[in-house]
Amino acid sequence: MLVIVNLSAKGSTFPMQALQQVDLTLEAVGLKKQVRSVLVPGKQFSTTYEGPAVEKNRLEDTLKPLAERNQIMISIETEESVSFP
Repeated sequence: MLVIVNLSAKGSTFPMQALQQVDLTLEAVGLKKQVRSVLVPGKQFSTTYEGPAVEKNRLEDTLKPLAERNQIMISIETEESVSFP
């Protein structure tokens, strides 16, 4: 499963420590970071993770306290991943 997490700052700048916190939180549920993109420098990021199937609601509930603590907005998209030999 691929999970795309979009993070954006509610304030003027993004709290950079939140990126590592999201990575560690999702690693704990079995998702491994693949790619991170900067959408708006210092303001908005997108990160793709891969791992076992996890319900989107569970991911949102897991990241909600982190989002509130760091004053960031988080949106999550999920897709099936396909591996080729």
